[in-house]
Amino acid sequence: MRQSNFASKKTAPLQYFFKSINSEAGRVTRGWGTTPIMLGIIFLFGLFLLIITQIVNSSILLQGMDIDWTSLKY
Repeated sequence: MRQSNFASKKTAPLQYFFKSINSEAGRVTRGWGTTPIMLGIIFLFGLFLLIITQIVNSSILLQGMDIDWTSLKY
């Protein structure tokens, strides 16, 4: 009797989908790869955090928006 290399679809129905997505796993691309994209995302996230921090500290005042933190108390 021959043994199958793959589990039946009853036990692992998503394995075929994930195997097709992960076909490039373990391979290294030459050069910088996706580093510039990740740097851009990190920069935008840092900028977002900076803006949120300044709004909370009232360093940036938004016109027409009154921020009252006392209403958030128990």
